Amino acid sequence: MARRMRRISTAAFAGSMVAAAPLMAACSSGPSYDTWAATDGAAGRINLDDVQSAFKSAKSATDFETRVNEIYEGDGIILIRAQQDGDRLTLEGWEDLNSSNEIEDGRDDLLFTIVKQDDQHEMQGYHANSYYHSRFGAGDFLFGYMLATAFYPGPYFYATPIGRGSDIRRTRSTYRGSSRYGSQVARNSRYATTQQGFAGSRYQDSGRNLSSNRQSYQQTQRSSGAFRSSSSISRSSSRGGTFGSSSFRSRSGSFSGGGGYANLGVSRK
Repeated sequence: MARRMRRISTAAFAGSMVAAAPLMAACSSGPSYDTWAATDGAAGRINLDDVQSAFKSAKSATDFETRVNEIYEGDGIILIRAQQDGDRLTLEGWEDLNSSNEIEDGRDDLLFTIVKQDDQHEMQGYHANSYYHSRFGAGDFLFGYMLATAFYPGPYFYATPIGRGSDIRRTRSTYRGSSRYGSQVARNSRYATTQQGFAGSRYQDSGRNLSSNRQSYQQTQRSSGAFRSSSSISRSSSRGGTFGSSSFRSRSGSFSGGGGYANLGVSRK
């Protein structure tokens, strides 16, 4: 009788462990790596039409930095730097992949550049954004404000100060908890759908055109498990949605959602 009771207790315990296993696994593992890797943020994609609009309207470098980090859905913050070479002015936007708060060419990922020469501007995306190429004319845009307040020594007349990194992260965290971020995510989804149709195979191919720094970052995220706490996955809660809503997009170009698109009047080649 005692042996029978022990067998029943053992079977009951084993059954409870089997029943609890899925819950325990879900709590301990979080989202899969493939789910995270399929997001635009993991690949380094960004809504470059909105970035261009931010460049045109910004009154200071900090205004631009703040707005670009609102647009971007990835985990790292976006840092900028600008340099002058004769009459040529170049602004670069990088994702800070190693969270050092400064641009390191051998560690971080270049997302876009804006070049001004002869009163003309050219915007180019890189790596996962390499499908994007836009030209626009003269205007009282950000370069003038940056040159007027230049302070950075060396070849660059501006670079995001290291001390601003924590401020950018704090401001962005507050923004991502607001309804405004949900609206931005919807804009990003419409932008991606439009670009998929406009750029065709170039858009598809760019999703596989990851820099070596981005690939190393992804492998580090995978081996460390840090991707499980990624804000590029949890962002769906800002819209009250779940995976499969317009706030989740595949790097391969398969999108849910859609809707209208605001034409910002840019031309691309």
